[in-house]
Amino acid sequence: MAENAEQILDAAADETALTEDEVYVRSEEEQQKFESDFAIKMVDTLVAINEQQISSYEIPDRFFTTDELSCFGFFSNSVPINPLPAVYPENGFLIFRGVPVPKSVNLTASILEEIRHIIKSSVPEDVQGLQLSDLSSETINAYQIATRIYNDRVEKIQLSYLANVKSAKAQVMEISAAVVCGFVIILTLVSLA
Repeated sequence: MAENAEQILDAAADETALTEDEVYVRSEEEQQKFESDFAIKMVDTLVAINEQQISSYEIPDRFFTTDELSCFGFFSNSVPINPLPAVYPENGFLIFRGVPVPKSVNLTASILEEIRHIIKSSVPEDVQGLQLSDLSSETINAYQIATRIYNDRVEKIQLSYLANVKSAKAQVMEISAAVVCGFVIILTLVSLA
């Protein structure tokens, strides 16, 4: 009987240990979820500002703490300015189509200055001297994730833009070759007549 009670207590202790482990795992998962959600929020906010879906004045409404707002400021300062230069006319000409430069990742210096100004006016003076290393580890991890997401997004958009430019150039070459061939055929027919 005492042996059964001991086994029951051991089993209860094992279950308690298991539920404590589950709670630890859940808190780790919640932390990762917070980091990834915050990273996506920073990327989406910057893309929305670039596409002029929101104004820079809405930034303080999107982030709840000064750490989050400061982290967004560090993030916006870390992304490249105009990473996609125009390598082909954006407007169509004659019968050829243009290829517009994607605006979602083309952060301009003026937009960046607006973001800096809004963050500086929204963050208390005693917090304005913060460095990235002064932020919480979750916020720093979110910053790193956001930087990776944004850079991957820039790379994908750049590849898509360059593929569209290549297609447009091929169209120009095909039409030009057809015009030259047509001109040669017309000259040949005129010389035979």
